[in-house]
This record gives sequence, structure tokens and C-alpha cells, in this order.
Amino acid sequence: MGNYYLNILLLLRRLLLVLLLLFVSRIFFYIYNIGIFADIDISTLLYIFIAGTRFDISVICYFFLLFIVLHAIPMGKFFASNLIQRILKVYFTVVVGLLLLVNLVDSIYFHFIQKRSTADIFKLIFVSDDVPTLLPGFMRDYWFVPIIWLVLLILTWIIYPKLNIKKFNEIHSLDKLKFHWKTMVFKIGLLIVILGLSLIGARGGLQLKPLSIIDASKQVGAAHMPLVLNSVFTIMTTYGHENLHEKNYYSKTEISEKYNVVQNVNADNLSFNKKNIVVLLLESFSKEYVGFLNNYNGYTPFLDSLSRHSLVFENAFANGLRSIDAIPAIVSGIPSLMDDPFITSIYSSNKTNSLAVMLKKKGYQTAFFHGGTNGTMNFDGFASYAGFDKYYGRTEYNNDNDYDGYWGIYDEPFLQYFAHKLNSFNQPFFAFEFTLSSHYPYGIPKNHKGKFAEGPMKIHKVVRYTDYALAKFFNTVKTMPWYENTIFVIVADHPAQSVIPSNNADIKEESDKLSDYQNSYYKNISGRYAIPMIIFNPKDSLTNIKFQETIQQTDLMPTLLDYLNYDEPFIAFGTSIFNDSTNRVAVQYVNGLYQITWGKYSLIFDGEKSISLFDNEADPKHNQNLINTRNTIQQKLESIIKAYLQQYINRMINNDMVIVDHS
Repeated sequence: MGNYYLNILLLLRRLLLVLLLLFVSRIFFYIYNIGIFADIDISTLLYIFIAGTRFDISVICYFFLLFIVLHAIPMGKFFASNLIQRILKVYFTVVVGLLLLVNLVDSIYFHFIQKRSTADIFKLIFVSDDVPTLLPGFMRDYWFVPIIWLVLLILTWIIYPKLNIKKFNEIHSLDKLKFHWKTMVFKIGLLIVILGLSLIGARGGLQLKPLSIIDASKQVGAAHMPLVLNSVFTIMTTYGHENLHEKNYYSKTEISEKYNVVQNVNADNLSFNKKNIVVLLLESFSKEYVGFLNNYNGYTPFLDSLSRHSLVFENAFANGLRSIDAIPAIVSGIPSLMDDPFITSIYSSNKTNSLAVMLKKKGYQTAFFHGGTNGTMNFDGFASYAGFDKYYGRTEYNNDNDYDGYWGIYDEPFLQYFAHKLNSFNQPFFAFEFTLSSHYPYGIPKNHKGKFAEGPMKIHKVVRYTDYALAKFFNTVKTMPWYENTIFVIVADHPAQSVIPSNNADIKEESDKLSDYQNSYYKNISGRYAIPMIIFNPKDSLTNIKFQETIQQTDLMPTLLDYLNYDEPFIAFGTSIFNDSTNRVAVQYVNGLYQITWGKYSLIFDGEKSISLFDNEADPKHNQNLINTRNTIQQKLESIIKAYLQQYINRMINNDMVIVDHS
């Protein structure tokens, strides 16, 4: 029986090596994203790393189950054969290589989406046409990732614990002399125990339900959950879990009182105001980049100047951290409160409202513009689904002299193209333009090299470029006959965390310095969603007004319809800013949890109970959880988020996102 013990000890050594390698990948994740997690002290970081081993063990038990079984089955001398040992080593190295590759690559991707990847990453890899285009650039800029991966893989092959065959054979010979049926029964019993422990490890313990992403929130605050989790676990546990499950927190009567999604913005039957609407959705513009919103110079001189003549939302939030989440939120009033973006989810064929369809009924010409390669992120598909008359992309632009080599046409020329196309439209029109240059790989057209000063982060330079492109756009359109009859909405799709330093790391401009409060706030789980949002009308009273209440992207649709005196009821998960009888909130889906922000407070809800409440003004670093001390606030926000979720989930499941006329 001694050689069987040798097998089990060898198995433990090999699995401990996997655990160590996953620990190394977590350290890499932390170091590469240290700008986001800079507020964590050493003792807390150590606790987070220890808590993360539970998720690592779960992954190991799933991916190494066959490996464990081959060690645990009593095979006698056959286990020591070169064939079996070679198979085990190759199996071990291949699986370790896969786990490390996913975690290392996702450490980089985390910069862009601010969450561990989930199963929807497969749609991006295998469905999107962007991956082949972007991969060479990623390989060039992040060349160190495959090198680190190869080094770890080579080390794994070298230090892989080997079986001492000589000792194994000696013990095997002694075992043969002492063989007894009780020994075999004991080995089978031990095999069952090992398999049972593997099952417990895979499900994360003996708790009622298997380990899930939400369980990380029981170890740390929501902001630090990505450090506890690992990317293989988040992808694995969300695969195939696309269906939502109905919520029944409140009765039908109660729910409309808590949060009503049925909008009727023109109760007074005022005449419809046929103004043109132009929405400019800015790629990756964080609120922290806009000087006007932060009392410093910032990187957007044109937006700062325009803000002085606009309705400015000082506390605006994105509903998600992906571009693909922002468009349905703004166009249809639908946030993404699930792992999959709405556009690519199983509910994407649901009937929904759309500004394009609703305004087309009022005689509007509608068009969607995006300088990216047609098919990028399914934007053209959504534009068609949302009822836009036309889609204008890189194909329609038809001049690759202005192609950035990655995403599409640079913002400056495409915005000029956009302006001149608008000049050919019949009034009234609704046009939606999504910029793209303020994005990785942060390229500037050759004719502007050296024109835009770098800030401490790479993205600062391209933010300045897009701001410059906006200025040129407005200089062009202000001479056009439709200009004064147009409402311009400028809003970001999502923030971009300032974590990728520029090549000039020594830049210490005074204008680049935010206050300590702002630096802390933009890193917390609420501030990460803060975006610029303004409404500009050249001939209107909406000028030099600061709207200080909380607002989210889904509020734009009902706000615009209210401003136009739209006269039919509709469903939207936001409310008009002109509606004074509602609680102004912003809602997001954060690492498997739900966040609601109301004024200075942010509450995290796990679907069953509230787990944290923070005061963003008094505690921007989110060090003090107020869940047990601010009961009134907690209960108020919990009741709103429950009603919001129940309406969202149940209506999504039942395809009940539009008001049906039964007359």
C-alpha cells in the first residue's frame, strides 16, 4: 500500500504547483492593474490572495479531474510506466498553459472592460470581425504577455514533480509480498474520498449552492472582487447561464409605486416639437478627463467651452462598461443587467422601443453613423433592429486613406463626413454618431503628429484629438440651415480607467492633477461609471445650467421625448429630467451584483439582500460600509433596485418591453 501513498503525495505536490502558478497569475493581474487597486494595504491584499485560492481550487478540481482520477485509481506498477507518466505530464502542462494564458490575457483586457471576462467573451472572439484586425496590434503592444506565458510554461515543464520510479518499484515489490484484500478495500475507499473531496473543491465547499461569482462579494467589497476571482472561473461559471430567472419581490400594484417604467411624458397634450436630434456618443470619455466637471484644466477644451452654453449633467453615469451596453441604453432606454450585452443576448430579438422608430412615426429621417468597419460589435445589426433608416460606416465612407488601421475612420474626417451627410437630410431628422478614436491603440493621424500634448496616460492624447474633432464638427455645422433647430446630445459610452501610462511617464503637468477626493472617487465602484453628459441647443433656454441630481444613460430617451412633447406612452428604464416626482438613480450590473447610486449614496445588492452601502462624498475610498448604520437609506435604495430588477428581468423574459395597443 506504500506506493499508493506515494501516488497521492505526488498528486498533492503537482496540484500545489498549479495553485502556485495561479497565484503568480493573480500577482500579475494585480501589478498590471495596480492603478485601480492602489488603495489596498498589504494585509488586505494578503487576505484577498488567500480568499482567491478558493476560486483557484474550484478551477483546478474541474480542469484536473481526469488527472486526479489517474493518480487515485490503484494501477500498481503500470502507473510508473513511461507512457502513463508522459501522458500525465503533457496533460498537466497543456491545462496549466490554458489556465495561465486566460488569466494573463484577461489581465490586459481588464483595462478595457473593468471586469473579469465572462462567457460572452466567446462571442467577441468567434463572432466579431475585430479580433483578426486588432490581434497584431495587441501582440505588438503587449509582447511581454506571451513571453511571460512561455517562461512560466517552460518552468512548469522543468519543475513538474516527477515520480521516483526506483523508490516506487522497491515499494511495489514489498507491497506484492504483503498483498491483502483489506488493502484493496482501503485503496478503493481512499479513491472515493479523493473523488468526494474533488467534488467539494469543485463546488467551492459544502454550502447549499456551488461557488459563484457573487460569493466573492462575501470575502471583499465589490470593488476588489476582480482580485479574488480568476478569469477561468468567471468564464466557466457563466457559460450557458444566459437565461434570466423571474423575480417577484413586489405585487403589480406595489411595483409601479416603487419604480414605474411606463412613461407618459406629455400628459398635458402639448403640440409636438419637431426639432432635429443629434446624439454624439463619445468612445471612452471619462468624467475625470473633462476640466469643466472637475475644476482643473483637463483634456477637453472644446467640451469645456460648449458646457458653458449647455445643460450639463454633473452626476451622470453609464449603465455599463462596454460600448455595446451604451447604445441600447440611450436609444431604447434598456440597461444591460446580465452577463451578456443586450445586443448579443438571447433576448436581443425582443420587441423594444426605439427613438428611431418612435420619431420616424413623427416624420423623422433617421440614421446611425459609426466610422468603424461595418459589422464591428454588431452595431449595424442593432441599428437595423432599432429601426434606423440608414447605417453609415467605414464601407459607406469609402476612403481608407483615413483608416486608423484598427477600428475604422479617424474621428476628425468621419465627423466632417457626418456633418455633410446631415446637411443632405430632410428635416426633422434623428442622427446617432459613435466616435472611435479615443480608444486603444491611441493612434493619431499622421498629419497631427506632435499636435496634441500627452498627459500621464496614453488615452489623454487621443481624448484631446477627439475633442479637437468635435470642435471642427461644430464649426462646420453651425453654418448649416438646420443647426439652430437641432438638439445636440453629447455623452460618453463608458469611462476609461486611467491605468495605461503614456510613453512620457515623467509628465507632471499642474493641469493633470485632480484632487485627492476625485482621484479616490473615480477609482471606487460608483465613480468608475461617471461620464460627461450635456444637452446643447443653439436657440434655447437650456444654457449654462448645471443639473446636479443623479442621471443615467437610460434617462436620455425619456428626456428627449419629453422635450419634444411626445404624446404616446412607452416603456423605458429611466425617467425624464423634467419629471420631478421620481427618485433619480443610476443602476449597473457589477461583477454579478447590482449597484444603485442615488445622490451621494451607492448600494450593492446581490439579488437577495443588500451587502454594502457607501457615502461617496464622505468616504470616496469606500472604506466604511454603512449597511448597518443607515437603515433608512439602505431600505429606500433596496426597494428601488428590487422594483427596477423585477420589471427589467420579468419584462425581458416575457418579451414585455413595449406597450401593446388593445383598442
